[in-house]
Amino acid sequence: MYEYSCMKKKVLVTGAGGLIGRAVVEKFADEGWAVVTAGRDVARLYALFGERMKCVEYNALDPVAFDFAVDAIIHCASPASPERFMSEPVGTMWANVFGIRELLEYARRVKVGKVVYISSSEVYGKAAPSETGFREDDYGFVDLLNIRSSYSMGKRAAETLCVSYAKEYGVDVSIVRPGHIYGPTASPKDRRVSSAFAWAAARGEPIVMKSAGTSRRSYTHCMDCASAIMTVAEKGLPGAAYNIANRGGVCTIRQMAEIMANEGGVELCMEMPSAGEAVAFNPMDNSCLDPSKLEALGWSGTIGYEEGFRQTVRVLKERLKHGTI
Repeated sequence: MYEYSCMKKKVLVTGAGGLIGRAVVEKFADEGWAVVTAGRDVARLYALFGERMKCVEYNALDPVAFDFAVDAIIHCASPASPERFMSEPVGTMWANVFGIRELLEYARRVKVGKVVYISSSEVYGKAAPSETGFREDDYGFVDLLNIRSSYSMGKRAAETLCVSYAKEYGVDVSIVRPGHIYGPTASPKDRRVSSAFAWAAARGEPIVMKSAGTSRRSYTHCMDCASAIMTVAEKGLPGAAYNIANRGGVCTIRQMAEIMANEGGVELCMEMPSAGEAVAFNPMDNSCLDPSKLEALGWSGTIGYEEGFRQTVRVLKERLKHGTI
């Protein structure tokens, strides 16, 4: 049964059942923090984490009414499915902006020591990054009149709101911009390609690519991402943004698919995307990130992409075998 010890620091993790959120919960719990997990499905949270921590209901579209104080907030809750960006653009944008606004007000009201907002590499838009990848002040074109931009523009607006609360109200909030995060904390319902490919390989199903897979991306294992978020929670400056990217994680979508297919012993095949699938694709041909600013805080990635992709498929196979997904 959950009991909060006043000797521990206490962290609230929203979106705790998601790919990044689950890894963040595990990381902070391992480091001795008292963790409060928050999400739309409390029963699922207790199924994931048991009675060792408090689980509370949370929806980014609803006002915050928590009756407790915490030392830190890690805000992971956000729509993550490209299909949802297209079918629910209003909810996608509103969840990003209203969700962080409510938490910043809560942080201001109860004097939370630190807030970390999980943004996205999609804030950079379409541009040619430097040789080392996008730096935190590199911004390209985002089509404001494309509903797919509800996600990237929502993230951009949310970041500006974070900086505004830091400047006007003194809220200690830092921003992280994860690249493409993958790992065994992915839900089987996650349709992002790194998750969908891993689950297909684990189930022994063919991996179906809907493009040539030539886009280069910065892939970071979920546990490396969690350690980066903890680093920013401890050392990040108010109003500053930090890329999360493993230097050993840069590869193409096709390279990822080939490694996962090989590990799962499955076929890799091509299929033309539907019109609906094509318009939901990430518009960035190159979304590699420069992690120098984060590395200056003392962080570095530890899991290279080949090791990480293979480990992800193996762990998901085990979860399927034992029914622990």
